[in-house]
Amino acid sequence: MANREKHVIGLLVDDIFADYTKEVVRSVYDAIPTDGSVRLVVLVGRYDDGSDSDANMRAYKTMYNTIYRFGSVCGMDGLIISLGGLSNMGAKALEAGVMRELRDIPKVFIAADIPDCTVVEYDNESGIRDAVDLLTNVYSYTRLCMLGGRDDNADAVERREIFVRCLEEKGLELPECAYVATDMSENCTAEAGRLLDANSGAQAIFCVNDAVAKGLYTAMRSRGLVPGKDIMVFGFDNTRMSGEMIPPLSSIGARTQTTGQRAVEMLLSRLGGEEIHSEKLPTRIYLRDSLPDERADFVPVDLIHMDDKTIYMLFDDCFYRYKNVRYDRERVDLRRLFLEITHRIQRAMERRFMGKATFNEITRMLDIFIDNGAMDYTDTRRLMSGIERIQTAVNTMKRSASTNVMINRLFLRVKDKLVFALSEAKETGWRQTTEDRERLRRLLVSATDYTGAGEERLDELVYGLSMLGQRNAALFLFDNAAKEDRFPANIRLRCVVKDGEVHIPSPERQSGAVREMFAREELPLRCKGFLAFPVFCGTEFYGVLACEPAGTVYDRGEFIADQLGRAVYMNKRQ
Repeated sequence: MANREKHVIGLLVDDIFADYTKEVVRSVYDAIPTDGSVRLVVLVGRYDDGSDSDANMRAYKTMYNTIYRFGSVCGMDGLIISLGGLSNMGAKALEAGVMRELRDIPKVFIAADIPDCTVVEYDNESGIRDAVDLLTNVYSYTRLCMLGGRDDNADAVERREIFVRCLEEKGLELPECAYVATDMSENCTAEAGRLLDANSGAQAIFCVNDAVAKGLYTAMRSRGLVPGKDIMVFGFDNTRMSGEMIPPLSSIGARTQTTGQRAVEMLLSRLGGEEIHSEKLPTRIYLRDSLPDERADFVPVDLIHMDDKTIYMLFDDCFYRYKNVRYDRERVDLRRLFLEITHRIQRAMERRFMGKATFNEITRMLDIFIDNGAMDYTDTRRLMSGIERIQTAVNTMKRSASTNVMINRLFLRVKDKLVFALSEAKETGWRQTTEDRERLRRLLVSATDYTGAGEERLDELVYGLSMLGQRNAALFLFDNAAKEDRFPANIRLRCVVKDGEVHIPSPERQSGAVREMFAREELPLRCKGFLAFPVFCGTEFYGVLACEPAGTVYDRGEFIADQLGRAVYMNKRQ
């Protein structure tokens, strides 16, 4: 049975492995209301510009992208479309194939150059201009280079044009040898190497996105060059990867709101009957070790005189990803908690005394702050640097020596807690990787055991989905294989994973209309949405594996769905 009291909106993406795409999915998912009024379905396709020389891979991508057809046949109330390769061929794509079927559904595009469509995108110019001003006005650099992107990507084209224009305004130019195009992935080490070899005196390199910067890092490392010391480097999109690179990458990102977050707000407004228009969101440069500028860091002169606005500014600077989190009554408001912690420290400094009770209370609040995921919204080095600056400022104030001692103990407590949290996260990550590997091994053993009766064997495979380690998931299968251009009217919900446990609906409740499949009440109610991977083999399309967007499913989902497709194919042949 379907619940049509809630909206079902789709998000179309074409490269789930890319950090940029992961950021879009995360930001859209986080922006979905927590009241159960909206369910998100991410239709995961593959980027395909038709230029692949491998005929088998072209055929694979064609079948894989059949998943987009669910955007029209599943009764989606609205769509958010983030397809990097859609830009310059957008108009043609809208008139052909799957996109023609989506024409009448309310849509918001992310970063696309499509006439007469509602688009939300970043204002590329504001962030690039900030970076160029820093390099030319502060560092007095004149030899700047760029690793660009594909000609069919509107953002890549515009970012190059803006970079060139900003240089020209400074009386500089971008010589032909100072620009090299890439495929916009981290597999651009060769292109980065050509740029470095042709520009031995380069002082700074602008990368069209963070993934390209990662490829540049590899090329620089092989030549004994260090980003931020030998050559300044900055990227675009400010993905999580940028803060995890060594050294951390300076990157241009959203100043206040991400495109994914704004796209959800715009689409829900449109579904509510409001008129919406295309928007450009402001950007800024987030400075890290690959392009440092201590002047731009926030330095409090006197902690005791900071008002609420300044304290919030300090929080937003250190925990800059938190602005993308949708308010949830069940979630601790870290921004407000940070303010309360700071107020207590201020009051102790005003009284020139911090007693044991106050110290313990602040310590308890700090533990709550960190234990509720504060580290997920910052970069470790950025946060540690901010703590050092505040601590230095406090110690230069003429306050009671005993008060400063207690405050320094607080800072030491925070540092110890952060180090412990990082160590624990690393250990947990390693343990999770090991467990995921073992689960996947067991699933593959089960999926490739083709002995026994076909339908019975398939039932065993369905039960084996508990090996995925997914908290919430669902497997939909057609009774008979579907073709690329035609889906049956009904599809079976073979199993549901709720809070890690597999549930098999009774046979009479399994079958339901394809149009209502993602609105079904049997799906996990606490899950705001799913990543939908196609289950197919060759030219036969069997169904959809839907997984909650969490953990390692971004990287493993396609592989698991492929193995399920092969297992279904072989079992149906028994």
